[in-house]
Amino acid sequence: MDEIFEDAAVEKIVECAEVLAQEARRLCPVGTVSRPIYLRGKYKGEAWTARDAGQLKRSVRVTRKKSKSGKVMYRRRDVRVYAGHYLAYYASIVEHAGKPFMRTALAAAHSDMQSILKGGSSG
Repeated sequence: MDEIFEDAAVEKIVECAEVLAQEARRLCPVGTVSRPIYLRGKYKGEAWTARDAGQLKRSVRVTRKKSKSGKVMYRRRDVRVYAGHYLAYYASIVEHAGKPFMRTALAAAHSDMQSILKGGSSG
């Protein structure tokens, strides 16, 4: 019984995380500047020096904890919503010094997530 209950609870948590990620993508600021990789200077040729408008928005994702073998551990409650990656390393800078979008998304999606956890579904 515990296993069935835990699976159901984790699926609700994943559904909540997807709602949060969708709201974060909606609120994420999108730049207007795109540029290629630096060709000169100290960091020439480094992939992270390029800019692509909308890269931060596309980096918002829901992840599940994986075991050391690389398999998803479905019975784990470790579900996370991330923004940013190697090429969009500035997610934290935007969140804390620019226009917050993750914290705002959490506040905006709170009631939807609460209704999912109480037994409803997002719509």
